Amino acid sequence: MKQYYGILKKCVAFNGFTDEELDSVLTSLGIRPVAFAKGATILNQGEKVTHSGIILKGSISAESVSYGGNRRIISVLCASELFGDILMSAENHQSPVNVVAREDSEVLFLSVQELYKNSTNPLCVRVLLNLLGTVSEKFWKLNRKIAYLSSNSLRQRVAMFLLDTHKQKETLTFDIDYSREEMASLLSVNRSALSRELSRMAKEGLISYYRSSFKILDPERLKSSLL
Repeated sequence: MKQYYGILKKCVAFNGFTDEELDSVLTSLGIRPVAFAKGATILNQGEKVTHSGIILKGSISAESVSYGGNRRIISVLCASELFGDILMSAENHQSPVNVVAREDSEVLFLSVQELYKNSTNPLCVRVLLNLLGTVSEKFWKLNRKIAYLSSNSLRQRVAMFLLDTHKQKETLTFDIDYSREEMASLLSVNRSALSRELSRMAKEGLISYYRSSFKILDPERLKSSLL
């Protein structure tokens, strides 16, 4: 586990923890990483959520499957990110998505019940308080997803997504965590239409891109497309 301490300390659940504190709390909870091969289902849509998961290695996607069998990417999460934290404390609450390993991955599962049982341990209390702090962040992400879908045009959806990613990564040049198909699914648009719009934006000098790498060339003009 010690090789993952750097990753765990980046996770909001263990924000501010030292190596010694991680040793103590992980020993108290008795938890170990679980490995998943690429393509393996970590959590099924409709399954009761009893644990949250911290990604230690690899990446996962949260995917919604319609009654017609259509698959839509809701989000992609990478090392140090958390999933299932909102639902794990809700009684009989079912997962609205499938959680799937996008590559060979390792996950550390946290149980809110085990944290409550160890509530006399101040380190477990800190984990619980940190988990509560994720609610506002998850609400922000959901709010942005709604904003994408309520935008008036494909240009606005793409511009909003790229500007959000720029703000998150604090650089005008960045890699996104999505393939072109996954990006189209996230924005609820046709992949061909997305590719055409990206090409137009590049020709207009707003952005440049290659595969999953993007550079915002004219941030002010890109922002003006949201008006």
